[in-house]
Amino acid sequence: MSQHYRVFMSYSHRDAGIARSLVERLETAGLKCFLSEKDVSAGDLWEDRIRDAIRESDRVVLLVTPRSKNSAWVAAEAGAAWALEKTLIAALMFVEPHELIEPIKRYQARLVESQDQVDAFVSELTTRTIVTARTLAGQWVDPDDEDTVFFRQVGLHVVGYYDYGSKRKKVGEYKGILTDRVFDYAWRWLDHDLAGRGRMTLSEDGEQLSGRWWYEEDKHVTEPVQYRRVSDAMPSWLRERDFMAHEAFLGAGSPNAAHRQKRHRESS
Repeated sequence: MSQHYRVFMSYSHRDAGIARSLVERLETAGLKCFLSEKDVSAGDLWEDRIRDAIRESDRVVLLVTPRSKNSAWVAAEAGAAWALEKTLIAALMFVEPHELIEPIKRYQARLVESQDQVDAFVSELTTRTIVTARTLAGQWVDPDDEDTVFFRQVGLHVVGYYDYGSKRKKVGEYKGILTDRVFDYAWRWLDHDLAGRGRMTLSEDGEQLSGRWWYEEDKHVTEPVQYRRVSDAMPSWLRERDFMAHEAFLGAGSPNAAHRQKRHRESS
C-alpha cells in the first residue's frame, strides 16, 4: 500500500541511533518519516521498498557524519532523490560542506551537531519549506556567445571568475550571495576600471541562470545575462590560488563557521 511521508531519512547503519533520535524528534513535531529500520518489514524486497519510499516522500534528509560521508548507499539514495526531483537536505554532523560528494554538495545544508541546531532544524521543517536550490558551484556557459564562468560556493557565499569567450584567461569576477535561488552579486573587470552589480535567478532544475547586470555608475541601463550549467570541472585558465583572495568571504559562508567561532571564543 502506498504511503505518504513528509521526510525520508537516509543514513548509514553505523549512525542508526542518531537517525532514530532525529526521526523521533521530527515525528513528535508531526512529520511522518520513513526510517528503514522501522518501515521495512520482514519479507519486503528492501531495495524496492527504499525506492518507493523516496518516491512517496516530500523531502529526503541525508544524515552525513564522518562515518557516512563516503557511504555508497547514502550516495545512491541522494542520486535517487535528485533523479526524482525531491527536495534534498544534508543534515551535517562534524562534516564540512566541501567534504560532501556530488550531487549532495549542490544543496543547502543544515547543522545538527548541537541540541539547539536540532531544535532549529525541526522547527524549520515543520514551519516552512526549506530552500534547497542547487548551488551555483561549477562551470557555466552563455549559449549565445560562449562566455564562461566558474563559480565556487560555500553556504550562501559565491565567488566566480569569467572569461568573455576567449577560453584563455579570467577577465572578471563575480562575488555575491545566493538566497531563494536569487543570486545578488557585484562584478568587476580585473584589468579595467569597470564594475557594477547584477541579479540572476537560478531555474527550478538548477541548470539555468538568467537575469540582468548594470554598471555601478549607471543603474538605469541594464544588460541581460544568461548561463547554462555544463560541468563541475574548473576551466584550464583558473587555478585554486585564484580563489585565495576571497578565502575569508567563502569561509564566512560555511554553515560551520559560526559554530567554530563560538568554540574558539569559549576556549580562549
